[in-house]
Amino acid sequence: MLCATATTNANALESPLVVDRATEAGINLGPTPTWDICKGDWNGDSSDDVAITRHMLYEGALFTQNSTGAFNRTLTGTIMPKVVRKTAPKHTGVDRHACVMADFDRNGRMDLYTTAGRYASNRLKHAEIDNELWMQQTDGTVVDMAIAAGVNEPCHRSRYTVTTDWNGDGWTDLFVGAQVERADTADVCNTMPGYPYLEQSHVYLNKGDSGDGVWDGFRQAPEFNVSAKNVGSAMAIEWDQNRDGRPDLLSLSFSDTKPLLFRNNAYSSFTEVSQTTGIKLPRMNYAAIGDVTGDGRDDLVYTDNAGLYYRAGTASGISTVVVRISTLASNADGKHVALGDVDGDGDVDVYGQTSGTTGNPDDVLYLNNGANATAASFMALPVPSAVGASNDVAAITVNGLTQFVVTNGGNEEKEEFGPVQLIALTSDTGGS
Repeated sequence: MLCATATTNANALESPLVVDRATEAGINLGPTPTWDICKGDWNGDSSDDVAITRHMLYEGALFTQNSTGAFNRTLTGTIMPKVVRKTAPKHTGVDRHACVMADFDRNGRMDLYTTAGRYASNRLKHAEIDNELWMQQTDGTVVDMAIAAGVNEPCHRSRYTVTTDWNGDGWTDLFVGAQVERADTADVCNTMPGYPYLEQSHVYLNKGDSGDGVWDGFRQAPEFNVSAKNVGSAMAIEWDQNRDGRPDLLSLSFSDTKPLLFRNNAYSSFTEVSQTTGIKLPRMNYAAIGDVTGDGRDDLVYTDNAGLYYRAGTASGISTVVVRISTLASNADGKHVALGDVDGDGDVDVYGQTSGTTGNPDDVLYLNNGANATAASFMALPVPSAVGASNDVAAITVNGLTQFVVTNGGNEEKEEFGPVQLIALTSDTGGS
């Protein structure tokens, strides 16, 4: 493939500064293990709220944004409350991983779905440790309806999850990724009806309301075939890659591997197309979809161990030209990436999270000046340092501008714990 290099924008802002406003904004969990960040309008006030899943030792956290751009932690001890207790004879609690928000039952209230693993002991996930579906009632209380809705996944090493309308019926569906099963001859799931499908990644179609005013939950949809090993283990995002109006699924099994792209066939099935002519997706660590070139078409922005890149969207797919946004320092690998307009100029800016074999290399925010539609110019701004291990980043809107929620908590097992950051752009004459 061809490769171009993005130019440097020296005039995007006068004296730009990047700040971490997490503490002042009320998102202050201290050094903590983390796994995923998801956003949505939880309380119905048209602003972005944030849920953070924390791995094993701590309950999850939900923060709702107020009119000043600050956040209040809510439903503490009620939503995502179960934590792992390392007590004899076995662990108890949720090996919690990823999350998504959506109004699954269309009652006007956002709901939250979280995934969970099976521990190293490969436990069958019973009601106390399985995936969670926190359905928000009209009074704001929550009820875990994962079992009733059919998405508890007792045999699943569940990882990343996506919400969208896979079958075009107007109801929000799910994808739930899985890491491949452990080689365990004593695993009870190997003897259960439906094996091995019950341990693979799944698409769930929302059954909606059959007419009695009661939401009917989900059904597994094997026709949307995502049974390849480790689909969604390291990444799962929605992407209408061929611009036909139907959502496709971009999935990564592990860091530094080539992703799989599942094409949506007339809202009825998937076909994996990632290595066909004109697509041929590269090895990557993570990706995001957004219009960094400003031509109205979604581009593919991604990281690998050496840098941060994009491939521009075309009328029917993506360009073969790779544009390098940055080359990373020798001690840093690309990690997660997120997109948004941090300076209010109408261009999509890029947050590049980095990881390292030792320490936590500083992330970088790249301001996009929209110089042209084929090779956008960027100015690199260093992000305030944080201890810990890079974990996730998500773009949210605060007072009309993008800010980035960044977690540095590792996963509780080997990495050092770090803080949650809220990265914003300001100037030497203005506020955050």
